[in-house]
Amino acid sequence: MDSAFLAAQALEATGEQASARDAYLAILAADPTHLGALTNLGTLLTYSGFKRAGRLAYAQAVAAHPNDLRARTNFAAALLDAGESAEALAQYEAALAIDPRSHDAHQGLALLYARNAAWVQARTHAHIGFSARPVRRAPPLGGAPRTPLLVLVSALGGNVDTERIIDARRHACDVLVAEFYETSMQIDDYPLVFNAIGDAERCGEALARARTFVERRKERTINAPSAVLESTRARNAERFATIPGLRVPKTVEMARDRIAATPFSFPILLRSPGFHTGEHFEYVDSAEALPGALAALPGERLLAIEYIDTRRADGAFEKYRVLIVGERLYPIHLARSQQWKVHYFSSQSNDEGAERAFLAEMSGTIGARACETLERVRAALGLDYGGIDFALDARGNVVLFEANATMNLFDPGPDAAPERRAAFEAVRTAVSALLDSRASDRS
Repeated sequence: MDSAFLAAQALEATGEQASARDAYLAILAADPTHLGALTNLGTLLTYSGFKRAGRLAYAQAVAAHPNDLRARTNFAAALLDAGESAEALAQYEAALAIDPRSHDAHQGLALLYARNAAWVQARTHAHIGFSARPVRRAPPLGGAPRTPLLVLVSALGGNVDTERIIDARRHACDVLVAEFYETSMQIDDYPLVFNAIGDAERCGEALARARTFVERRKERTINAPSAVLESTRARNAERFATIPGLRVPKTVEMARDRIAATPFSFPILLRSPGFHTGEHFEYVDSAEALPGALAALPGERLLAIEYIDTRRADGAFEKYRVLIVGERLYPIHLARSQQWKVHYFSSQSNDEGAERAFLAEMSGTIGARACETLERVRAALGLDYGGIDFALDARGNVVLFEANATMNLFDPGPDAAPERRAAFEAVRTAVSALLDSRASDRS
């Protein structure tokens, strides 16, 4: 069994994921409680896009080995990623009962509390989890030599998921948690730095430290922290207001206790800063509905956003997404919903034909004028990697929902339409080319 497990690990290390998966499954057929096979299979499945299956493997590991720290923290992280915060909290607390100083458990709890806007608890756990070891080295991987890359992240989340967009077979990504960077630290030189801190509203402290870091270094940087800091929703509403063909909702960040006393023209949207994918985001149609909306939102400061009705003639709402890589825009998806809050993975009325047309020929779908407007937004953002979520109004104007560096790329899976697979692969290929080009420029 030990030899079989070592062979499975060797297959995974050389990038033969399908063979490694089958090897782990063969081990588990003989011994369903094998800890290493359950743990490694869970991780392999999770990062191959099969997250539910990964969680099942982690759950089995915990059931068979309840006192194993790694099993607990892996399962907790998978639960947290799935939005099951209460279950994740229970697993992290069980991990701390095994080892109160577990870095993985405290790091996970920092993210968990940040997702609930409990910033004091989040920072407390982040300090325990990250301050002693703010640099994490890339795991070894067999095969051809890889270009080293330093990735800057925040302990509180709001990061670009670089594991999905950077090819680990070509680039070895060391990670620096920016909040805990000190100028006295001795950190190796790299061909390139990728600032993956994407959320300017959540990660102001991390971005300020990251800016200090890159200003003291000689490496070229993907996504300059100073550019990311400018990409809050409120700041974007100010600086994009004069772009031709663009409608930007008026957006103001204010203290919670000021909102009830402010005379709004309803309906408005309220949301907690630093959250995405529809989290902590409320539609308020009247002054009478305001107290209930406020009670549902965490945080001491909130964003008040002008509501622009973008319903199509058939009553559906649409949301387009394009990603930015270098100086190009890449269409990535089109979501449709009967509800005002459009989220790709929860929408029930997506039009696959319309999406395929958008992915195959963006200009032919949204029009040359809209494409020119998006190019102006891209140029104003000043990001090397990011994204734009938008709709079109009845006159063909672009209605901006958000534009920032937090846009993630999700693998559509092997059974997705060819246009979706092509869009996904186009972005990954473009990111690899961008990293190679910038690293070559520096050398």
